Amino acid sequence: MAVYCGLCALLAIPVSRQFDWGAVQGGIDDLAQAISDHIWLAHASGILGLWIALWWCYFVVGWGILGATPGKWVMGLRIMDYRQHCPIGPMRALLRLAAYGVSAVTLEWGHLLIVLRTDRRALHDILAGTRVVRKSKRVASTSSDPVPDEKLESESENDGEV
Repeated sequence: MAVYCGLCALLAIPVSRQFDWGAVQGGIDDLAQAISDHIWLAHASGILGLWIALWWCYFVVGWGILGATPGKWVMGLRIMDYRQHCPIGPMRALLRLAAYGVSAVTLEWGHLLIVLRTDRRALHDILAGTRVVRKSKRVASTSSDPVPDEKLESESENDGEV
């Protein structure tokens, strides 16, 4: 997320320089007038669109093409689908990201399923047919495909849901 937030901050610098920051200290009318400036509003909307596109690209490329986002990669984690494929592909990554939104909308209860379920899968993993696995130390250094832990291998045989 540091990579994503850093890129977003760099994109926001030119727009923030165009904003009349003196209006923040003024009254609500001054602030409303500064925000309603059409040129600034157009630039801010464009930056927001880029932020959303970067957000989707960060996860789709990370999960779908590389098998992990930079944070998961550093922690030795990978995303696998129910067929034990890693990377999961862009379409399943899009599905997982949409399901991630469902996990967030449920006031984070979707993420808390990790604690309640024996297979430690969150709601977005259940809906997308994916799981987070630790990259095994048994994998040769030339291979980039993760191998699930022994516990996950035994559980994945019964995991045929999509």
